[in-house]
Formats: sequence, C-alpha cells, structure tokens
Amino acid sequence: MVEVTKIGNKTLVMDGKILSLFRRGSLLRQMYYGGYEDFDGANGGVWKKYINIPIKTVPLEYAQYLIEIDDTNVSVYNVERTLKAQASIASEFWSLVRSDGKDIRAFDHLFNQLWFWVEMFDYTNKKAKIWVRLPEGSKELNIAFGNEKASESSYNNGDETFEFFDDFLGADLDTTKWQTFGTFDILEVTNGELHVKATQGNALVVSKSTLNRNIVIEDRARLISREISQAYLVQDIDNWMISGYWYFNTWVQTIRKRVSGTVYVLADDNKALSYNTYYFRRTILKESDIIYELYDDNENLITTLTASDTTFSSGYVGFRIYGKSDFPSEFYADWIKVLKLADPATFTTPRIIEF
Repeated sequence: MVEVTKIGNKTLVMDGKILSLFRRGSLLRQMYYGGYEDFDGANGGVWKKYINIPIKTVPLEYAQYLIEIDDTNVSVYNVERTLKAQASIASEFWSLVRSDGKDIRAFDHLFNQLWFWVEMFDYTNKKAKIWVRLPEGSKELNIAFGNEKASESSYNNGDETFEFFDDFLGADLDTTKWQTFGTFDILEVTNGELHVKATQGNALVVSKSTLNRNIVIEDRARLISREISQAYLVQDIDNWMISGYWYFNTWVQTIRKRVSGTVYVLADDNKALSYNTYYFRRTILKESDIIYELYDDNENLITTLTASDTTFSSGYVGFRIYGKSDFPSEFYADWIKVLKLADPATFTTPRIIEF
C-alpha cells in the first residue's frame, strides 16, 4: 500500500517500510523502517543504524576522508590528518557492529554506496579506521552497521578508494600495477606482504601508473637488514626522489633526490629504531614542498622533515633498496596507498541515526 501526504512544497510517500521525501519531484531523503536491506551482501539481514556525518560545504571535487572510531569518539580527518568533525557516539557503533566488521557500509545522502577501505578493525580494543572516497556533490557521509548476517562488501576496495593502492594479498606481485628495476635476490608476495631482498646495488619496485604531485603517499613496512627507501616520483633507476632509509643500525630520515647519478640531500635526521618492527610513513607532496613523517605502529610521531623541491612534476611511486653482498638489504611492506591532496568538504557534528 502506498500513502501520499503533501507538506507545503514537499511530498511524503510511504511505500511499505520505505519513507521517501520529495520536493518538486526531486528525492530529498529516504528512511527505512525496521532496518535497511538494500546494500550489497545483506544475506537476508537488515542494517539497524548508521553514523550520519552531515556535510556543511558540499564538495565540488572528490576526495578521500578517514573516519576513526575508538571506544568513545567518531572522528573525521582529511588526508593530512586535520580533524574535521568529532562526536562521542562510538559506544552505539561497538554495541551493534559485527565482531569482524563485515557489515560496515559507506553511503551518501541518497543511499548510494561509496567506495571505502577498512585500514584497521580491532573489535576487542574498539579501534577502527575507515577510508571513504567521497564524490563531488555529496551532502552526507554515512557509515552503516548492525547487520549480523552481512557478508564482506564489494565496495570495500582500496583500488577504487585511492589514487593507487596495494595491500599485497595475492600470491604474486601484481604486474598490472608494478614494474621493477635492478636485480633482486628475493621478490615475492607472501602472507599478505611484499618481500624484497637485494645484494647487488639499487633495486626498485615502482608503480606502472603515473602520478602527479599534490598527493599523499603512505605505507606500513618493516626492515630486516640494512636499508630501505621509499621511492617517490621515480622516473628511472638514475632519477628518483626518496624519503626514509635505514643504514646499518641507524634509521637515517632523509628527503633526497638522485638526478643522473648525483644524489642531493634536501633534509636529514637520524633516529635509532628497531629491525623487524613495523613503522608507518607518510610523505605529502605539494606543488613545491615536501613533508615527510615517520610514526611507530601506534601512529605516535617519531620525526618530521620538510623540504622544497620541484624536480619531478610527475612519475611513479614505490620502494627502493640498496644492497651489497656483505650487507644485504631486505624488507617487508604490508601496504602502500596514494591519496589525493584535497579537502573540499566541511562537516557538522556526527550522530547516530536509526534506519
């Protein structure tokens, strides 16, 4: 049975458990009584609630945003980790979300599903990090939860969420994404990580896709021996820009470039860190400025470096190591992602809404 009610210049239509609000024929909002069932992977269940983050300034371009949920707060950050909105509403999320997080869905004000990637989900310690690709014209950013029957969403996809992405879940290096330079003793994907070892000079694993500046590159990696570098905007084996490498027992934080065999150090710092320990790194490449940040695996900031350089306007991203027979270089990378350096939306206070 369909019921129609006029409210001024708006029309309220109730069709079963779907309540739709129209204005001059344009759909403004839909609500689903008794739960929402139309997201992918419902498996006969319904979503009970969602985190609603209203958008004050509607974005005129797409961008990625991070939603962090701890035991107390739901927080929204841009790609430079500037806090955009926050509310102490997390307890409702943890009371209903599945223990494996497979019922998480992202959607906009018209209930269109959005691409997202769950970077971390720790049900026991109540910590989650969810990246969402927010399209232009979005009026809300929403995170659904509370469907105990849901299966993994096909929208939980890092390739679609970011400018470039790999979490190394396959059996081999994805040659549609990556190209290599130099000689490797080990080049494999194992247990969800990229494993690289070299004893014969420079060895690089770099993307096949070209990226321009105004990006943010992030990765999580651990060093086994000697040296590892992030290689940003690589042009070839003799022309690259890197940030962060390990040499013997000291982690030398650096922003440097190599042009036609000559190395230029733009910024440098030394920190004594640990082998076989995960670290999280972020490099922000603006039009002319470079910001490099190193964090421990709990994202406590260890060091920050800044420099200015416009040598490479575009190129490839990836990893570089340098090894010798008596000092081999070896590392594991858990994931790498590239984000668009953009922040076109402003948000108001997040809240929990029942479907």
